[in-house]
Formats: sequence, structure tokens, C-alpha cells
Amino acid sequence: MKNKIETYLGFCVRARQIVFGVDEIAKQRKSWLLIIDNALGDNSQKEIQKARERLRCPLLVVEDNALGALLHKGGVKAVSIKDQNLASAILSVAENEPQFKLYSGGTN
Repeated sequence: MKNKIETYLGFCVRARQIVFGVDEIAKQRKSWLLIIDNALGDNSQKEIQKARERLRCPLLVVEDNALGALLHKGGVKAVSIKDQNLASAILSVAENEPQFKLYSGGTN
């Protein structure tokens, strides 16, 4: 059975309101939510944290390899959500999910 976050991420993909990968996220001018996999490399995590500060948006950290599974794309470690409503829906559901942690700075 699909959970709500998986459904919302599917909506983002179908609506083309999602950006995949650290390099593409770094090029973004506006984002409402960043989501990374905990297995993302240290240098890539630093790039995402810089993007988070520049874009002024929340950052969700997902436990190991769960992001790729939620998107049904194995190698995905970082995404950016470009739709405000879908981003807020994902954040509201993620508060109650133990596999999602909202990044607050420092080590999480």
C-alpha cells in the first residue's frame, strides 16, 4: 500500500514539479522543499545545504535508500519540489513519519 508521501511525490513527477540531482538543484532559482537521502555523500550534502540557505526552503532527510524507493527510481538521492501546495502537503505528512527528519542545521 502506498503512503501519502509516495503519492505526493508521484503527483510532483507527473506535474513536472520535481527536480532530480544535486547539480540540477544547485541551478534552481526557486524551490519550496528539498529532500535528500541520508546516504548522500558528504560533499553533496554540503552543496544541498548551501542550496537550502540560498533558496530559503526546508530540507527533509530520509533514512537510507528510502527516497529512491518512494520515487521508484533507485539512484535518486536528492530532489527539489517546485510546487508550494505539494511541498506543504509532504511536510505536513512527514511530521508524523519516523523515517523523515526536518533538517535544522548542524549534524542531523
